[in-house]
Amino acid sequence: MRRRRPAPRLPPEQRREQLLDTTLGLITEARSFDPISMESVARAAGVTKPVVYDFFANRGELLAALLEREEQRTLSELAEAIPSPPWLDIDPDDVLLHAIGTFLDAVRRNPSRWLLILHPAEGSPEEIRHKVEEIREGIVQLAKELLTIGLRVRRSSTDIDIDLLTRLLIGNAEEGGRLMLLHPTDYTPERLLDFTKWLMSTIPRAAPYPTGMSAAMAELADSDSAEPTTADGT
Repeated sequence: MRRRRPAPRLPPEQRREQLLDTTLGLITEARSFDPISMESVARAAGVTKPVVYDFFANRGELLAALLEREEQRTLSELAEAIPSPPWLDIDPDDVLLHAIGTFLDAVRRNPSRWLLILHPAEGSPEEIRHKVEEIREGIVQLAKELLTIGLRVRRSSTDIDIDLLTRLLIGNAEEGGRLMLLHPTDYTPERLLDFTKWLMSTIPRAAPYPTGMSAAMAELADSDSAEPTTADGT
């Protein structure tokens, strides 16, 4: 029998990352968590099982570490997609489209990570499903902040349910990401962005500020800082 060549020696941090990468690859390939064990990860990584135990006490700890890493990377990618206000002369719709475009680009660049979040594998443990839901809720909160400012700047109706609108737009983006992962030829980022642009056009907006977003942001700042007055003006 041919002996397996041992994996090259790596610094502890690199070895840990390799084991997490290997675990993610196994989940993505099988579309299931079932094949994940300390032994299967060790075999795929080319190390002995004790090496895996040096970093993770058990399978649950290994999966939790993987989800924690992917959560941080996911939220970091999304945070980079949303510029910090003030947006000066950028149209808020363009900010949203840029954010969704950046999200779709991240999905395309890191399909394994986003499959884990957008299309959970069969047999996902309850703690994994709960963690994925936490990640999604973090995405919702980021998007809600963006929409809250954007809708005010574009002078849309104050009667719009921002929470519901946020979740509908996030649902649209998530489904777009899933379709792009599963059927990349049919569902391109350009097609998905065109649909999002049309969706935003259905939300009424007042005439744009003649001097651009900088004036809009200044007006919002003034309204937020204004002190309430009594009937006699004091």
